Amino acid sequence: MIVAPPQVTLMDVTGPWEVFCRAEAMIPGTYDVAVIATEPGARVSTKYGLDICCERKMDEFPGPLDTVLVAGSQQGVDGVADPVFLAWLQDAASRTRRIGSVCTGVFYLAQAGLLVGRRVTSHWRYIDQLKSQFPDLTVDPEPIFVRDRDIYTSAGIAAGIDLALALVEQDCGHAVSQQIAHDLVIFVQRHADQTQLSWSLAQRIADHDPIRQLQRWAPDNLPSLTTVDDMAAHVHMSPRNFSRLFKQQTGMTPGSYLRQLRAEAGQRRMQQAPGKTGELAAELGFGCEKSLHRAAQQKAKKS
Repeated sequence: MIVAPPQVTLMDVTGPWEVFCRAEAMIPGTYDVAVIATEPGARVSTKYGLDICCERKMDEFPGPLDTVLVAGSQQGVDGVADPVFLAWLQDAASRTRRIGSVCTGVFYLAQAGLLVGRRVTSHWRYIDQLKSQFPDLTVDPEPIFVRDRDIYTSAGIAAGIDLALALVEQDCGHAVSQQIAHDLVIFVQRHADQTQLSWSLAQRIADHDPIRQLQRWAPDNLPSLTTVDDMAAHVHMSPRNFSRLFKQQTGMTPGSYLRQLRAEAGQRRMQQAPGKTGELAAELGFGCEKSLHRAAQQKAKKS
């Protein structure tokens, strides 16, 4: 069940919806997926005006529930949720196997009193407000999603897909979740402990177009970048001129940049394929497994 409050963020709903519906298509009988409104009426207005038509209502589900995910909206952030909905959440939590939120949906769970003493996360933009508004929560600003026993909370928007994939993996196995990720053309199925903002996204983006294009291209093409000379060749510049311009534009040397990219990729890929460190070391240009492990450990300490 995916709950859509007024002015909901559309992708908070449609991302998990796609994942669960594709799982049902692959293994019929796995999920009966429903999107429900929190207030009377079948239509829910989304944040940017595209309405969702909800054919089913909260009171149509009086018995046991399996999974309830509450999508985010400004209404929850502002603390003006319908008391009837909050009471329903309290009741639903007592009869569901697991309950969770996407993005700012965590504010609804907190307002319903379901998160006291729990470890949670949300969209990075609202972390400070969540901490201030609900000091009895343990708010972790880093992960893509957090599980605390039977309660799941996720970071912003697209992280709802990561959470839904993780839930499908619990229910149906890794192969099914991986196939769905491939069908959705998701480059990397992110794990819970992956940070919301990657190191590469946090770096200064160059004004100079060739350097900027390289920054966008490099994280997904590390096997092609063994040396700084490879980086220079990609943008058709001499190594000396490239190194000077790169540092001028980004504030760091291309060598440091490449090492950081490799360390981030190594840390992520080892989580996904823990038994293939030798292959990963060669692919990412580390030379040996020991160098890969050392770089990943250093990256983890800095995160």
